[in-house]
Amino acid sequence: MKEDHLALETRKKIYDLISKSPGLHKREIARELNMSLSTIDYHLHYLEKRAIVVAKMDGKYKRYFIAEKTEAEDKRIMPLLRQETPRRIIIFLLQNPKAIHKEICKHVKKAPSTVSFHLKKLIEAGILEEISLGKEKAYVVRTPEKIADLLITYRSTFLDKAVDKFVDAWAAFGK
Repeated sequence: MKEDHLALETRKKIYDLISKSPGLHKREIARELNMSLSTIDYHLHYLEKRAIVVAKMDGKYKRYFIAEKTEAEDKRIMPLLRQETPRRIIIFLLQNPKAIHKEICKHVKKAPSTVSFHLKKLIEAGILEEISLGKEKAYVVRTPEKIADLLITYRSTFLDKAVDKFVDAWAAFGK
């Protein structure tokens, strides 16, 4: 029955892209497929209504996932991995567990307030944990294997040299 809903080539392309790159938002899908936003909007609405794709709000973005393929945890993590600054923070913390705020700011080259904003978001999403080290606060990734698995699985969809370096290093250490 799902095949009937994917009979249109446009709809099938959208489905395949979301399957390959979960957590994309509408504009990213339109850009990637070189289609108009109105076309993408129409087909996403159709696929959502039939529970073939599901959407999760991420701030002002609505991110899309294949309903039957995506675990709840992935729907929580992927939107943040799709954003450059949170992704860079996560990768840095995977490589440098218990890094402090100042170290994270230096690495991601963002203002302390920006880093604080993203750290708070990552903690609220259950991706990071804050650890008290006396006067300092350090940060660790709660499920490093899960995050690494998502980065490895969807490596080609990030178009980010930091992801490539991380995946190569992770694989080299045999984690």
